[in-house]
Amino acid sequence: MRADIGIALDGDGDRVVIIDESGHLIDGDQLLAVIAESWSADGRLAGDGVAATVMSNLGLERYLTDIGVKLVRAQVGDRYVLDQMRSNGFNVGGEPSGHIILSDYTTTGDGLVTALQLLAVVKKLNQPVSKVCHRFDPLPQIMKTRAL
Repeated sequence: MRADIGIALDGDGDRVVIIDESGHLIDGDQLLAVIAESWSADGRLAGDGVAATVMSNLGLERYLTDIGVKLVRAQVGDRYVLDQMRSNGFNVGGEPSGHIILSDYTTTGDGLVTALQLLAVVKKLNQPVSKVCHRFDPLPQIMKTRAL
């Protein structure tokens, strides 16, 4: 379609997936990195940190550490992310699935709000989505499920 960006929301709109101009998927970890870096630079990142889940890539944690932003991990699930955000005084948290909570605007995940924040950064930096949204190279990881 020669689009600059693709934005897809899930059925209830609490998750967002971004596709860059080359058709590559941008996951929630990259979105967290983009928003955290932008908000930190603007003095808007509360608590100088972000809450993510145990499923978030180690590359995200290393990237945030390198730019002076701490990452606190929560169990998988938005309620656990929100608990960590509240406990640590953070206003940004989320999951690799694109379920991002920006508590300056809402106390739940909101894909449209997340997409608008990303678009603001793209506009501010005046760069293609692929460049704006590639903040770190994800490290290889294995997801294991424990038997109940």
